Amino acid sequence: MDAVRVGVIGCGAIAGKYLENSKRFSAFDIVAVADLRAEAAQARAAEYDIAWHGSPDQLLARDDIEVVLNLTPHGAHGPVGIATLQAGKSPYIEKPLAVYREDGREMLRLAAAQGLRVGAAPDTFFGGAWQTARQLIDQGAIGRPVGALANLHAFKRPAPPQAAGDGYVSFYRTNFFDFGVTWSFDRGPYYLHALIHLLGPVARVTGSAREFWSDQPGLAEVVKTPTHFAAVLDFACGAVGTLLISSDVHPTGLPHLEVYGTEGSLRCIDPNNFGGPILLRRADGKELAPVECAFGYNDNSRGVGLADLAVGLRTGRPHRADGALGYHVIDIIHALHEASAEGRHVSLESTCAQPAPLPLGLADWTIDGEA
Repeated sequence: MDAVRVGVIGCGAIAGKYLENSKRFSAFDIVAVADLRAEAAQARAAEYDIAWHGSPDQLLARDDIEVVLNLTPHGAHGPVGIATLQAGKSPYIEKPLAVYREDGREMLRLAAAQGLRVGAAPDTFFGGAWQTARQLIDQGAIGRPVGALANLHAFKRPAPPQAAGDGYVSFYRTNFFDFGVTWSFDRGPYYLHALIHLLGPVARVTGSAREFWSDQPGLAEVVKTPTHFAAVLDFACGAVGTLLISSDVHPTGLPHLEVYGTEGSLRCIDPNNFGGPILLRRADGKELAPVECAFGYNDNSRGVGLADLAVGLRTGRPHRADGALGYHVIDIIHALHEASAEGRHVSLESTCAQPAPLPLGLADWTIDGEA
């Protein structure tokens, strides 16, 4: 299979891991990097021996680029993704797919009209721990799924604008407490992708959210969106999930994610990671016990979702971290904001396919379907 030619737009911190890992995958080849900051693109090109660097517009104008890896700040994900499709290329976008539903829908529309693909990070659910958990659920190890619990607690204190310190200006190049930037949009997709990988799409949501800091002196203009969520997710399969997302509390060691069934329960890892211990308690057992992982991709393998998209482009098969999944996730996040503000359940208009599991025996840095 000929490698898919990829260009990168956005040369910030996360670009380093993608560029490093790209040298290990044969399904795609990063041939160009671009950034609005010329010096950033030049530095990444030199660091990773990339032959071409330039501006985003120059990269989109190149005829030889098939896929654009979009590593821009959150607010640019939608506009750059749309511009990529308008240029006749398939985008693979760091999480979230977009900040606004309208941008996500437009990307899916353009892709369908032009026969292009949309890819949506995160791809951590390709990891060995998550594939092991999926195998256990599919094999009936926990019986019929009943529920799930997901906890994301990562304290971040806002600061008045004049302080411009940690908690206000960050690597997001914007105010962390703006809509579209807080943990719900930034780290929430890790949890939602993992849950959908394990249990399938969500049918409706409800819950409460609070702008915890906005009533404090000097912070009303900083904290512009809810920062603490207590949510309920009704999955189409019948399971009911509880999701806690907060930058207002200090973590206490609660499990990151658990799945409960009629015949047992699973404790999973931090969805930001690919590998780690999976623990299972069976109905006839008294405690959680480790399960041997039979899958690869247990280290930081960011880029495997891009490789999967590349193989899909060449072979015609569906790719797993697709635009429908990415859109369903941001639809859920918006619906959680709406459920709290309006005091009701919100039925999701979107859905997606549950990503196909990886086959056993797949070597790291490869993907099924490669020839």
